[in-house]
Parts: sequence; C-alpha cells; structure tokens
Amino acid sequence: MELKTKFGAISVEEDQIIYFPRGILGFADYHRYVLVERTDSVFSFLQSVDEPSLTFVVIMPELVRADYAVDLSEEEIELLQISSPEDGKVFGIVTIPENVAEMTVNLQAPVVINTRERLGAQLIIAGDKYHTKHNVLAEMHKNAFLLQQKDQAQQGAEEVPESV
Repeated sequence: MELKTKFGAISVEEDQIIYFPRGILGFADYHRYVLVERTDSVFSFLQSVDEPSLTFVVIMPELVRADYAVDLSEEEIELLQISSPEDGKVFGIVTIPENVAEMTVNLQAPVVINTRERLGAQLIIAGDKYHTKHNVLAEMHKNAFLLQQKDQAQQGAEEVPESV
C-alpha cells in the first residue's frame, strides 16, 4: 500500500504495520503505525497508517542516555507478547520546537515495539530518574563526555606498567 504523508508518499507492506492496542498517549484512536528508520540520521519516524498528518519523530534513548533501561512489567510483556529481550526495540518521542537547540525527548514514556510480533505500546516509567522533557543535545553531549571519560579510565588502567 502507499501512504501519503506530510513527507511525501511512502510504500508500506502489510507486514511492516505495527499494531498499538492502546494507541499512543493522546492519540488512542490510532492503532496502526509504521516505523520509518533512516540510515542517515539518529532520528526515525513513527507514521500513522490511518492519519497521514500524524507522525512522531523518535530516537533510541540509549543514544541520549547510555544508562537508559526499561524494565517491563508482566502485564506489559504479555501485552507486547515479548518472549525475549531481542524482540523489543525502544524509542523516545522527540518534540522539536522552532529553536532546534531546545529539542526534547520523552524518556519517561517510551514507545516499546515487539519487532517480531509487530506490536507496540507507549509505557509510563515510574520514579523520578527520567522525565518527559530531556534536552536531546545537552544529554547527548553529556553522554558523549561520560563515555569518553569511561574510555580514558579504561585505557589508563590498561597502560599501567607492571612492577619489575
């Protein structure tokens, strides 16, 4: 099938459609989406099959926060029919304002997709570790700095000469 989107027409096969039984928060009436991944960008698009103007910009949370983790409840595992961790793919919904430097990602309500069964859900993570508006650029810079520090510490440990 061909979808007309605000980005132009895209071809979609039936087996690419991801069903969201509960919809996306604020868009409960829309259940069918396709994930349009881009090889030239860290961003992907979650495009509604039923509403051409409904598209979410998404990013893998670990690109923003290396320590990001989602623990699914038994109910969520059952809803998504996840039988192994490799079945799941996690995304955060990005909000892009006029000033792109203020772009944020919602890490408190990730979108989890079972890539094998083509099922998805937006989940709510309890606690105060993640929020609905993490600044993407600031978090990516912080993440890169922390990973660089970790690499330098590991290299330093490897370069310590043994005593004679």
